[in-house]
Amino acid sequence: MANSDRVGFESSLERDWLICLDFDPDVVVIREQPFSLYYEVDGRQLRYTPDVLVQFRLPDGRLRTEVHEVKPLEDLKADFQLFRPRFKKAIRFCREQGWHFKICTEKHIRTPYLANAKFLRKYRRMSTQELYRDQLIYSMRALGPTTPQALLALAYTYHEKRMAALTELWRMVANREICVDLTSPLNMHSRIWLGEVNE
Repeated sequence: MANSDRVGFESSLERDWLICLDFDPDVVVIREQPFSLYYEVDGRQLRYTPDVLVQFRLPDGRLRTEVHEVKPLEDLKADFQLFRPRFKKAIRFCREQGWHFKICTEKHIRTPYLANAKFLRKYRRMSTQELYRDQLIYSMRALGPTTPQALLALAYTYHEKRMAALTELWRMVANREICVDLTSPLNMHSRIWLGEVNE
């Protein structure tokens, strides 16, 4: 693989990881290239800048800070001895701050969660369609855990109404008003249940 191809792949991988982080409701801070560290190899002073600093809100309200290095697995395997001193420096630095250092590869990133985030994020900022929302909540309370297909079938008789309500359903999923396992591929047969909704 040519070096320019590697840069492109790594950049797209980092972009995909930022999409995942941005879609995570527990993430409160994302900072790209947050700081630089200096380390020595064979008498030479070298600089290392990690890719991302992230703060997650934990269930008890505390914050967990992580520093992420995004690298294709192939690059890690090919050049690990080159990367090792900078990673050791980063791990030591993060430990001193009470942070956590994490290497993220395509195995962590190119997952169903990424595909779901890419699909759903366009719905997050859509305006609420109140009538559809109210009907979907009412129907979900009657059904309990269900699927998008079953929910729309109960809520609306006509196909046109179901298709119109589907946009609101995805908006509600994107905003966690309707819950689903986002680590599995999202489709009309996914198991969904009612999250916290403001009346």
